[in-house]
Amino acid sequence: MLILTLAGCGGRGNTDLLEARLRQQEDSIFALQRDLKDSHQALQSAREQSAAMQRQLAKSANGGLLPEQSKTLFRVTGVKVNSLLTGGVDLDSKPGDELWTTVITPHDVDGETVKLPADLELELVDLNQPEAQRRVGIWKFDSQEVRSHWYSGFAGSGFRFELPWQSTPASEELTLLVRMKSQDGRTFKTTSPLKVARLENSSQIQTVSRDVPVSRKQLTPAEPARISFEEQPAMVTEESENPFQEIDAESTPSPAETESDSPFREIKE
Repeated sequence: MLILTLAGCGGRGNTDLLEARLRQQEDSIFALQRDLKDSHQALQSAREQSAAMQRQLAKSANGGLLPEQSKTLFRVTGVKVNSLLTGGVDLDSKPGDELWTTVITPHDVDGETVKLPADLELELVDLNQPEAQRRVGIWKFDSQEVRSHWYSGFAGSGFRFELPWQSTPASEELTLLVRMKSQDGRTFKTTSPLKVARLENSSQIQTVSRDVPVSRKQLTPAEPARISFEEQPAMVTEESENPFQEIDAESTPSPAETESDSPFREIKE
C-alpha cells in the first residue's frame, strides 16, 4: 500500500512539472509572437518613411534625381581614387606629361562601386612649394558633366577625367584633393598622390584659366596616351551558304584508279 501511495505521489509530481514546463513554453511563444508583430510593424513604418524621404529628396533635387536613384544615394559612404588609372599623360615623344588623368569612384560601406553622379571638385597642389604657390589647378564639374565621364574597364570603374594643366607643375610629385558633394548635401573628401613627368619647357603646353571649368565637350575620357592600340585591318572571307563542298565530276577518281590504293585486296573466285 505504501509503495502504491509513493508511486501515485511521484506520478502527480511529474505531471505538475510537465504542466509547468508547458506553461513556460506557451508564455515564450506568446512573447515571440508579440515581438514578431512589433518587428513587422516597425519594418512597415521604416519602409513608408524611406519612400517618403525618397520622394522628398527627388522633389528637392528639382527633377534631377528620380526616386529610384535616391536608393543609390543612400548607399554612398565615401569616395576613392583609383591609383592605377591616375597619373600623367604623355602625348608626344618629348619629355614631360602634357595632361593628367584620374578615375574617381564613389563607394558604399563595403567598398563596392556606386554609380552615382554628383558635383565634383578636383584640385592639384604641390606641397613642395610655398603655400601661396602650391595650387597647380582646380577643376569643377556639376553632376550632369560627371555623369558623362563614367568609365568601366579591366583596371576599375568610376568617373574618369583627362585634363590639361592650368599651370605648369614644378615638381613631379603632386597631391590630388577630391571633394564630392551629393545631391542630399553630404560632402565626401579624399586625397591621393599623383606622380607626373615634369615638362622641361613650360611653353610645351597651353595652360587654361583656373577659374574656367573644363567642359565635357572639350575633353573625352580615354585610355592614357602612353597606351596605344593599333587597329589591324579586318580580314573578311566569303563563305558559301552551302556547308558541303562541291566536287567536280572530272576530278573524282574512278574505282579502277583507286583500286591500287585500297588496303584491302579483292579475292576473285
